[in-house]
This record gives sequence, structure tokens and C-alpha cells, in this order.
Amino acid sequence: MKRHRVLLDGRELYAGAQWTHVQRFAAALQAKGQNAVAIRDETPPPPRAPRARLRGLPPRATSPAGE
Repeated sequence: MKRHRVLLDGRELYAGAQWTHVQRFAAALQAKGQNAVAIRDETPPPPRAPRARLRGLPPRATSPAGE
């Protein structure tokens, strides 16, 4: 999961997974006259495990409608 940060004077004030929330928090601090900086988390996502391919399997057996 991403961890974007808002820094103020070298210390972390806020950390969040959603970039827009971090930007809005930093903008609110800047509107108050504080020197807040939003830093985006640039770590690459972990590789995903390959999914099982279900093509070519026989169709599932269905129960008769009368039963």
C-alpha cells in the first residue's frame, strides 16, 4: 500500500494512502502560512502472482431444473 507523506520542518505530520488527501492536507497547511510539503510515495507495487487460467476446462455440471 502506498504511503504518501506531508512534511513540516523535516518531520512527518500526516501519512496517507490516497494522494489527493495528502495534497489537500498540505494545501490547508500552506493556506495557514506554514511551509508544508507533500511527498509522493514512488515505490513500485509488488509483483502480482499469476492467476489460474480457466479456459479450456469443461463446463460445470448443472442440476436438472425439476429437482
